[in-house]
Amino acid sequence: MLAIEITRHGGPGALRPVERPEPVPSADEFLVRNRWIGVNYVDLQHREGRPYPVELPLVPGIEAAGEVVATGPDADAALLGRPVVHFGHLSGVYAELTAVGPKHVVALAPDVPLDVAAAVAMCGTTAHVLTREAARPGAGDAVVVQAAAGATGGAVVQLAAAAGSTVIGLASTPAKATAARALGAEHAFALSETPDPVRAVLGVTGGAGAAHVYDAGGRDSFDASLAMLATRGTLVLYGQSSGPVEPFDPGRLSGITGEGRAGSLTVRWVSASNDYLRTGADRARALATILEAVAAGRFDARIAGRFELARAAEAHERLASRGVLGKLLLRA
Repeated sequence: MLAIEITRHGGPGALRPVERPEPVPSADEFLVRNRWIGVNYVDLQHREGRPYPVELPLVPGIEAAGEVVATGPDADAALLGRPVVHFGHLSGVYAELTAVGPKHVVALAPDVPLDVAAAVAMCGTTAHVLTREAARPGAGDAVVVQAAAGATGGAVVQLAAAAGSTVIGLASTPAKATAARALGAEHAFALSETPDPVRAVLGVTGGAGAAHVYDAGGRDSFDASLAMLATRGTLVLYGQSSGPVEPFDPGRLSGITGEGRAGSLTVRWVSASNDYLRTGADRARALATILEAVAAGRFDARIAGRFELARAAEAHERLASRGVLGKLLLRA
């Protein structure tokens, strides 16, 4: 079978198309014939080997949709031939076939497009956890979303706006700020034109700040995100695309030290797949909510581009360019 392999860390050229033996499902595993594979920023991090190392050689990827073509002896044979999506694992997905355990597999209704399922599996369920479980912004709450036009950031914008929150989107360029507004952000600022995003957020909140700030950037955006919070506000960290956050004095959360504008702050780290979507049932419930919203026209899957599996390096180059407004997919 065709697979994309990483044998050394590096740029997009480190992704090498290779022929590998077809995987054999173990006792409770399903063998899935992947049709559409989601491309995520974490795939770029695994390719580069930072901010944390991964064991090589590696077939990257964390989500795909396709059909079950074989099962292990202890797996649910009722899924044989059924369309499924699998997500939340950390390897083996950039391939025509993936052997995957039951907690990562969710059966799909026959009328769910496989490309849509692959496009929303990770970003949609992560946004569901971020806005409905880990934190619950509600009507009238001011909510800041960093990287508001990205796959997950854009999903958070949509769900927070649907909850009645006043969403403030921060994005790198004017085009991305416009995209954030189209997704439901009442205010959106392009960082290329807004040298002081904290001031911008305080300006549209009457100086109060935001009840929730969602940040997947980590190191480079952490200080600004913290400074945007209102008293008793929550900074929700769910990634570190710019690197790990430096150690900081928790006294900054009190409002006594540091800037002192707002106090009793909370910083919460959220790993949706590991700590919230721990079982297949958890994943199925979260995904069903998102797919129902897609079918009803309340959630846009935002497929921004499609590449053949052998062209995975090109997909990585495009995602790294920071110009993508939505989700990139690989066709297996």
